[in-house]
Amino acid sequence: MTSPAGGARCLPTYAVLDTSKSMSRFQQLLNDTLENVYDGLWAKPAVSEFAHLSIISFNTDAHVILPMSDIGKIDSLPMLACGGSTNYGKAFRLIATQIDKDVTALRAQGRKVLRPAVFFITDGAPQDAGVWESEFAKLTAPDWPRHPHVITFGFGDANEAVLRRISTKSAFKAEPGVSQQDALVKVLVTLLNTLINSANSQNLALPTDIEGFRPIPIEFVD
Repeated sequence: MTSPAGGARCLPTYAVLDTSKSMSRFQQLLNDTLENVYDGLWAKPAVSEFAHLSIISFNTDAHVILPMSDIGKIDSLPMLACGGSTNYGKAFRLIATQIDKDVTALRAQGRKVLRPAVFFITDGAPQDAGVWESEFAKLTAPDWPRHPHVITFGFGDANEAVLRRISTKSAFKAEPGVSQQDALVKVLVTLLNTLINSANSQNLALPTDIEGFRPIPIEFVD
């Protein structure tokens, strides 16, 4: 991916959150923890300037909860509501649309845009078989210059094989015995720390270990 010469680097970052019915009991915790992430980014202008953040939720449909933003320039986050089914395909389609729009806008500002990073967080398996696979293939097609890095985090009933399949960089699954509440908090704190570390290095800097999670091996072929 090429960018204009000069200008500040930026990392378009998408927090993609499963807000299906199974997440309803964690709705308040999800909103509270996201607010803590917002506070952490807002307090570090260099981080929010580098890692522009968008929040996308998905259930029966997918929604842009927070358009691509410099967190330091917004006053608060909108509230998430949970309900409906778990349709991955709608999320992948919306992510692709937003990436095209957001990268174009950031480049128009003269920024040097790094490959987008998608943090996909789910507690369940997809319920739209036959749809999500093709939408994911479009999103990550190597011949699309703006295809993102995808990092997956699963807990609860998330399917490990699917988490592996939709990850292009790293995949993590909560260890048995880790409560869904704790797993959700740890994932969002990991997102915050990843953005801080990435801002310091001016490149995407992913964790290798997350307390309470185990990495899922990603398979490669020659």
